Amino acid sequence: MSPLRGHGIEAFRSRRVREVRPRRSTRTRRDVIMRTYDLIIVGSGSAGISAAETAREAGVKSIALVEAAKRLGGECPNWGCVPTKALLRSSEVISLARRAGEFGLRIPKVSFRLREIMERKERIVDVLTGEGRIEGVLEKLGVDLLRGKAKFISPDKLAVGKERVTAKHFIIATGSEAVIPPIPGLKESGFLTSDDIVTLRKLPKSVVIIGGGPIGVESAQILSELGVDVTIVEFAPYILPREDYEIASIVTAAFAERGVKIFTTAQAIDVGTGEDGHRVTIEVGPEKKRETFVADTILVAVGKRPVIADLQPEKAGIELDERGRPKLNEFLQSTSNASVYFAGDAAGQMLFTHVAHEQGTIAATNAAKGNTAQSDLRVVPRGTFCTPEVGSVGMTETEARKSDAKIGIGTAPYAILGKALVTGESDGLVKIIVDMESGHVLGGHVVGMAAAEIVHEIALAMFADIPYTTIAKMIHAYPTFAEGVGAAAYSVKAIV
Repeated sequence: MSPLRGHGIEAFRSRRVREVRPRRSTRTRRDVIMRTYDLIIVGSGSAGISAAETAREAGVKSIALVEAAKRLGGECPNWGCVPTKALLRSSEVISLARRAGEFGLRIPKVSFRLREIMERKERIVDVLTGEGRIEGVLEKLGVDLLRGKAKFISPDKLAVGKERVTAKHFIIATGSEAVIPPIPGLKESGFLTSDDIVTLRKLPKSVVIIGGGPIGVESAQILSELGVDVTIVEFAPYILPREDYEIASIVTAAFAERGVKIFTTAQAIDVGTGEDGHRVTIEVGPEKKRETFVADTILVAVGKRPVIADLQPEKAGIELDERGRPKLNEFLQSTSNASVYFAGDAAGQMLFTHVAHEQGTIAATNAAKGNTAQSDLRVVPRGTFCTPEVGSVGMTETEARKSDAKIGIGTAPYAILGKALVTGESDGLVKIIVDMESGHVLGGHVVGMAAAEIVHEIALAMFADIPYTTIAKMIHAYPTFAEGVGAAAYSVKAIV
C-alpha cells in the first residue's frame, strides 16, 4: 500500500486515458439509465483517490468515482497547496537573491517575469494531474469515472447529469470552498480568493488581504516578494491565530520588516469602489478606530467550509450542524444515513490534504468491511510555508495553560544552531510544551527554515508517547536544524 496514494504520485504507472463504462445497468425510463454499484465516491481529490484505492484493495467489486471538474485531483494539486508552494518557492529564491551580499556574492540586478513563474507552476501541476495521469490510476483500479455534478435524489440514489446511479455505500469527498464574509459592498466591488492568486496574469500594485490565517499569510508572502504593496486585516489579536503566540510574533516581525502592513483585532466593515481603486474601511481595536485603505484589489482569505449543499443532502436524509458540516460518528459515517461516509474537507474536521488522505482510507475501510476503523486526529502536524516557515503540532502554550496539566516549556532559538548561522537563517525558534508529571509532549512549535519538516520529530514523540527526556538524550546530527528539537527538550522547565 503506497503511503503517497491519493496525491497523484501513483498516476505515473499508467498514461492511458479511458473512461470505463459501468458493468451493470437497469433501464428505469426511456431516457434514464439506473446504474448500480457497491460503492460510489464523489470527488477525485486526495480523499477520493485514497478511498478508491483502499476500497479496491479491500475487495469491493464495483466502484464509481464522480467528478464535475475538468481536471481530476481536487484542490490541493491543481489550485491549492501545490501551486501556491510553487509560487512561494519562486518568492523565496527572489528574496535570497536580493540577500546575495550577505553571502559574499554579487548579483547586480534581481528581476523576474510573472509569466515564467506561472509557467513553472503549471509544469509542476502537470506532473501530478496532467495528461490523464489520475484517469490512468482509476482505469488500472477498474473504477468507473462518471463526469458531472452529483445530487442526491433519495437516500441511496444520485443524479449525475442525466444519469442515475445507486449504491450500497457512498463516500462524499467533495472538498471545501472559500468562505466569503458578508461585508457590505464586497461582492459588488469584486475580490480575489486564493484560487485566483495562482492564475494571476498581471500583478496588482497593492492589495488588502482580509484574513491573516495560513492562506492570507502565504498569499502575502508571494505578493509582497513580487513587489505588491500588501496590507493584512486580521480579526484575531495576531496573525496565524491558531499558532502559538510566540511563534506567530516572529512571523509578524519578519513581515513588518518586509514592509507588509498588519492590522490585528480588526475587521473590514465596508467596501467600495472609486476611480482610485477599492476602498476598504476597517475598525481596529476595542475602541473600533476606523481606517480606510485604497488598493488595486482585495483578497478574501478568512477560511474555508465544506462543499456539501450542492449535493442536496436533505434528500438523502443527511443532517448538518449549524455550520453546515455533516453530523458524523467516530467512523466518519453520517449519523442520519448509515450508507453515507464523509472524508477530507467535506467532513469538516481538519482541512488538510494529509488528513483527507487518511480519512479516505478510513471511510473506504468502513464502507467495505463494516465500521472497523476510527478517525484519530490526536496528532496532526501542520505547516505554514511563509518565510520564516511554521511547523506545529498539538497544544499551544495558551491552550496548555488552560488545561489541568502541570506544564513545562523548553525553547531553543535558531541563533544558537550552527546550521542556522551557516545558512544565514538564524531567525527562528523551537518550542516544546510538556506534561511535567507524565513527561509526555503536549505540543511542539517551530518557526524558521525547515520548520514544517523538523516538527515531525516532535509529532512522532507525541504519537508514540515518547517522553521529552528521551528526545533530550537522543544524539542529533551536527550541524542541523533538528538539533533545536533536542536542545528545546533539554531546556524544559516547569511553569509555575
